[in-house]
Amino acid sequence: MSEATERRLLIVDDTPQNLQVLGGILREQGYKLSVAQSGAQALEVARRVLPELILLDVMMPEMDGFEVCQHLKADPATAEIPVIFLTAKTEAEDVVRGFELGAVDYVTKPFNPPELLKRVQTHLELALLRRDLERQVAEKTGQLRREHEERLQAEHKLAQARRLEGLGRLAFGVAHEINTPLQAVASNLQFLGETLPELQRGLEQYTRLHALVRAGQVDVAQLKAIEEELAANGFDYLAGEWPKALAKGRSGVERVGHIVRAMQELVHSSDAQKVPTDLNQLVASTAEELHPRWQPVAELKLDLEPDLPLVPCLPGDMRQVLVHLMANAVDAVQAADRGRGRLLLSTRSQANEVVLRLGDTGAGIPARARDRIFDPFFTTKEVGAGMGMGLAVVYEVVVNRLGGAIAFESEVGRGTVFAVHLPR
Repeated sequence: MSEATERRLLIVDDTPQNLQVLGGILREQGYKLSVAQSGAQALEVARRVLPELILLDVMMPEMDGFEVCQHLKADPATAEIPVIFLTAKTEAEDVVRGFELGAVDYVTKPFNPPELLKRVQTHLELALLRRDLERQVAEKTGQLRREHEERLQAEHKLAQARRLEGLGRLAFGVAHEINTPLQAVASNLQFLGETLPELQRGLEQYTRLHALVRAGQVDVAQLKAIEEELAANGFDYLAGEWPKALAKGRSGVERVGHIVRAMQELVHSSDAQKVPTDLNQLVASTAEELHPRWQPVAELKLDLEPDLPLVPCLPGDMRQVLVHLMANAVDAVQAADRGRGRLLLSTRSQANEVVLRLGDTGAGIPARARDRIFDPFFTTKEVGAGMGMGLAVVYEVVVNRLGGAIAFESEVGRGTVFAVHLPR
């Protein structure tokens, strides 16, 4: 009884006697009642009091129950209120029409009080359960949304941490790579600076000797004195060492320049748009351009799929990928030291991607190095033989710029195959 007193029902019937009978049954159970005797009045009362359930007569003049129900379900304010039709009509098509309009049940006239009350109670409980379920769904949705936002924030922080870690490794690698050639430049500049006075004094002696020769005043004693002074200053030694020091300094500067250009290539962000590219033509032309690089070392076979679909990519960047992969393969063949090797370049179309593969019969990648081969400045080559930037550039272009993927299979002593996957 206490639960019923908290619930308001709306009864709609154009017959006062029906309202009286139905109202009496429901009031005895403690329900709060609102009544309406026409369709228009029912809509006005429903919007104003927002009952928890509506008992709606089907047969009414001007606006029948079906039309009233249609209006109720079209209004967001009343759309969720359960409607039970009151009718003496039990034809199947009327029942189906009522359910199609959104009614939850039918009660036939004359009323059977126990049945009526049970149906009212059932649909009120179902409405309560639905609202409770909707509340739980809303709460769960909110919780999931918060968890999703928290996860996104955590992923963002993790990505930032990884980016900072990567930048740290990159900065350390740059500093390490640049430090060696800069030390060579600095030490040779120091040598040149420290020995410049001796070299200048030697040149002054030669200038004095030249003047004496021109004046015809050179004698054996003067010549011997000049030679002794030049020997004391180590002029001959300095004259031989200065070109070597300049060459070493120039080499160090060039090395720094190579590192800077490699860094520019790695972090270069092109404004160019991807264009449909004939990958077969790009592969063939790049292989031809690199002929002087691979021809003395290995035989190259091209296995290009005919009618390969065009691939959206950045042709210039993709050419750099080919250059670095082929240079890496040639170096691997040379490192194997088994004579002339073999290179295989192939293209294939599969699913929604095009796959470019480059295989070599080189030395293979040691297991300890496989997790790091795409890291900037990581190399398995001897000091000075490589900077370890080629595969880092390949990864940057393929994965970050073109949205593709790169993988490899390698066996030490047998060779390596790199597979570049480009989305179509």
